[in-house]
Amino acid sequence: MNSQPEGRIRENGDFNSSNSSLYGDVVDTTLNINIEAEDKKRADLVEWLNGILPDLRLPLESSEQDIRVCLIDGAVLCCITNRLSPRPVNEGSSYGLSSEVYMDNVKRFLAAMDELGLPKFELSDLEQGSMTKVLECLWTLKQQFGSSLGGDNNLVSISKPGSQQRKKWRVSENEHLEGNTGSQGDATSSGQHTTLSVEERQKNLSDYQSKKNSSDSKFQHVLHSPVMSESSAALIHHVGHKFHEVFQLKQGCYADLPPAKISEMLKSTSLDNAPTQSLLSVVNGILDESIERKNGEIPHRVACLLRKVVQEIERRISTQAEHLRTQNNLYKAREEKYKSRIRVLETLAAGTNEKTKIVNELQQTKTEKTKMEERMKHEQDVLRLMKEKDLTDSEISSLKQELVMAKRTYEERCLQLESEAKGTKHDLEERLKELEFLLKTSQEEVKEFEAFSSSKAENWKKKECSYLSFIKSQFESLQELRVASESIKQEVMSTQQTYLEEFSHLGKKLKGLADTVENYHVVLAENRRLYNEVQDLKGNIRVYCRIRPFLPGQNGKQTTIEYIGDNGELAVVNPSKQGKDSCRMFKFNKVFGPTATQAEVFLDTQPLIRSILDGYNVCIFAYGQTGSGKTYTMTGPDAARKEDWGVNYRALNDLFEISQSRKSSVSYEVGVQMVEIYNEQVRDLLSSDGSQKRYP
Repeated sequence: MNSQPEGRIRENGDFNSSNSSLYGDVVDTTLNINIEAEDKKRADLVEWLNGILPDLRLPLESSEQDIRVCLIDGAVLCCITNRLSPRPVNEGSSYGLSSEVYMDNVKRFLAAMDELGLPKFELSDLEQGSMTKVLECLWTLKQQFGSSLGGDNNLVSISKPGSQQRKKWRVSENEHLEGNTGSQGDATSSGQHTTLSVEERQKNLSDYQSKKNSSDSKFQHVLHSPVMSESSAALIHHVGHKFHEVFQLKQGCYADLPPAKISEMLKSTSLDNAPTQSLLSVVNGILDESIERKNGEIPHRVACLLRKVVQEIERRISTQAEHLRTQNNLYKAREEKYKSRIRVLETLAAGTNEKTKIVNELQQTKTEKTKMEERMKHEQDVLRLMKEKDLTDSEISSLKQELVMAKRTYEERCLQLESEAKGTKHDLEERLKELEFLLKTSQEEVKEFEAFSSSKAENWKKKECSYLSFIKSQFESLQELRVASESIKQEVMSTQQTYLEEFSHLGKKLKGLADTVENYHVVLAENRRLYNEVQDLKGNIRVYCRIRPFLPGQNGKQTTIEYIGDNGELAVVNPSKQGKDSCRMFKFNKVFGPTATQAEVFLDTQPLIRSILDGYNVCIFAYGQTGSGKTYTMTGPDAARKEDWGVNYRALNDLFEISQSRKSSVSYEVGVQMVEIYNEQVRDLLSSDGSQKRYP
C-alpha cells in the first residue's frame, strides 16, 4: 500500500513540476496534515458504506478512483436511498447493462438529495470529474443519517392497507443475470439489501455473454426463416404495456396465443423496462417451442416479438460493451498518469540522495579542515618552543664557554707565576753566591715577594668566588626562565583564544573588504576618467619656455629678457628697435627661469605619464635653435646623476614605476622607438642596419 501523501498525489490534480527543484521539501507540514485529514475522512466514509452495505467489502484504503468505480452504476447510491424509505423496498442485486439505467439510478439519488435538502453533485463529477463533491455529498448524508442507516431492523415499518406512503426508491434492473429471481414478498420480509462488487459484476457479465453465445445456435434458424424475413418493421415498434404477462407463460404457449393478444403486446411500451433475465426466458421459450415443432416454423407475430426481444438484448449488450470500453480507456489513461508521477517522484528521490551525499562530503571536508588547522597550530607551538629551547641552550653553552675560558686563563696565570718563581729562585741562588752581603736585604725582598704572592692568591680566590656567584645567579636565571616559560605557555593559550576572536572579527572585515574590492575597479575607472578630464581642462596642447643660463665667460648684462611672470608671461627686449617694437610680450603655460632645475621642468610634465597608461596619446618634444639647450632639457648631460636626468629619462622612469604598481590588475607592454629628424629627414637610431634606414 502506498503512503498517504503519495496516494493523494496520484488521485488529485496534476503534479506541480516547479517543485522538482526543492528535492526533499516538496510537501510541507501543512499539506501533510491536510492530506492525512482527507485520507482519514475518506476511510471513515468507506467504513460507513461497508457498515450499511456489508456485501460491498470496500478496503479502508480505497482511493477516490476505487470509490468512483463502485458508485458509477448508481446501484450503491440507490441502495443508500432506499435506506431512507420508512418501509422496506423490494431491491434486487442485479447488474443492469444499459447506461441509461445507470443515469436513471444516479438521477433518482440526486432527486432524493433535493427532497432532503442536502448538497448534491453532477453526473459529470461521478463519471470523470473531481470526486470532491461526491464525497462531500456522501459525508453530509453520513452526518445526517449515520446512525439510522446502520442496520435493517431500524428501517422496517408496517403500514396499513390504504395508508398513504412516502415515495420509495428502487434500483432499475434489480435481478441477477444468472436467473436468480426472488419473489417480492420474500425480499420485503427479509429486508436484506445486497450490492455486488466490481469483480462480481464483471463475472456476471461474462456469464451472461456465455449464455448468449450458447443461445445463438438455437435462434439462428429462426432468424433466417421465411417468416422472420417477411416481418414488418412497423410491428417491432409496438410492444404493449402488458408484456410482463408473457413472462408467466409456460413452454409451448407462445404459438397458441391469439393474434389479438400478441398485437396488444407489440403495442405496449414496457419492453424497455423489462428485466433482462425475463427477455432471455422469452427467447429461450420461443426457440425451444420452434425446435419441438416438426417444420421448425413459428407464427409471424411471434417471430416479430422474438426479433424485438433479440434487438433489445443486443442493444443492451452493445451499450454495456461501450461502457466497459470507456472504463477501460479511463483506467489506461489514469495508469499512464500514475506512471509519469511515479517517475517524477523517483527523480525527486534521486535528487534528494545526491543532495544528502554532497552535504555529507561538505561536512567531512569541514571536519578535515578543522583538524588540519588544529594540527598546524600544534606544530607552530612545537616549533616555537623548540626555538625557545635552542635559545636557552645557546645561552647556557655560552656561559659554560666563558667559565672554561676563565678557568683556563687562571691556570695559565698560575703556570706563568710558577715559571717566574722558578726563574727568580734560580737568579737568587746565583746572586746569593755573588751577593752574600745582601742576604738580609734579599730575605726581606723574599718576604715582600711572598706577601705579594699571597695577596695575588687572595685576589684570585676572590675572583673565583665572584665567578661562583655569577654561575649561581645564572642558575637562578634559568629557574626564572623556566617559570617564565610556564607563564608564556599560559599566555600562548590566552593568545590562541584571542586569535580565534580576532579571526572571527577578521572574517567580518574581510567580508566588507571583499565588497570593497568588487567596487574597486569601478572606482578606479571613474578615478582615471576624472583624472584625464582634469588634464583635458588644463589643455590638450601646453607650451613651456625654458631660459638657458649664461655659459661661463659670457656677459650676464647682455640678456634680452626683460620680465618673467608667475603665470607664464615673458617680456623680451630688442635693442635694435625703438619705441613699442623694442619690447614684446609672450604668453606660455609656464616659463622656467635660468635657475630652474631638471626636476622643476619635469614636474608639470609628470601627470601626462599617467594619461599614457590610461590609453591617451602624449607627445613631448623640445624646439629651439642650435645651442639653446634642447638636448640638456630632454636628456641631460653625459653620465649625469639622477638629479640631472632630463625629461626623457624621468618620463621612462615614471612609466615603469606606475606600470609595476599596477601589475596586479593591469599588464602593460612597453615598446621604444627612437628617430632623428635632421634636414627634414627621419632616421631610425635603434636600427641595427648599417645603412640606417631613412624616412622621407
